[in-house]
Amino acid sequence: MTETPWPTAVVSAPPSSSPTPTVTPEEELLAQIPEAARGEDFASASNFVGFYVDLYPGLFERDPRTSLFEWLSMNDCVFCESNLESSGETARVGAHSEGGVFTLDDAIGQGGQRDDGFTYVGRRFSVTDTVTYLADGSEYKTVPGGTGIAALKLKYSDGCWRVYEAEFRYDDE
Repeated sequence: MTETPWPTAVVSAPPSSSPTPTVTPEEELLAQIPEAARGEDFASASNFVGFYVDLYPGLFERDPRTSLFEWLSMNDCVFCESNLESSGETARVGAHSEGGVFTLDDAIGQGGQRDDGFTYVGRRFSVTDTVTYLADGSEYKTVPGGTGIAALKLKYSDGCWRVYEAEFRYDDE
């Protein structure tokens, strides 16, 4: 007698649907802040000022980068709101800027926390010339670079520093 093998069924487990961690837009933005600028201490606040100032030229590039600058800026920051509006207008008319690259000194900033609960930080900077081009590619204007102090009023909130006021105080003004 010949034995016929019984058909065997292959049993396999259904694919495991392990939960994929969902990253919120806020977490994505927070992840862009350097580790050295995330702490609640003054050294981190000083590092944050350097990081925030580096975001500024990106507002006026051909493809403006505004989301992180906007997220870190509080609504009552006149400097912040004004520059976000200018960025939008610049993009709407097809203009853009090049240059305006900031270099901050390596020293920790000056300032500290005041009785009002805000941390004030001033850091010395130098900035290159900024050239603005119109939509047709023609040069519109050049703003000369210079040196000065970037002064920011900050408060630590929701895991990062937030900007309540900002100002570039140029040495020649």
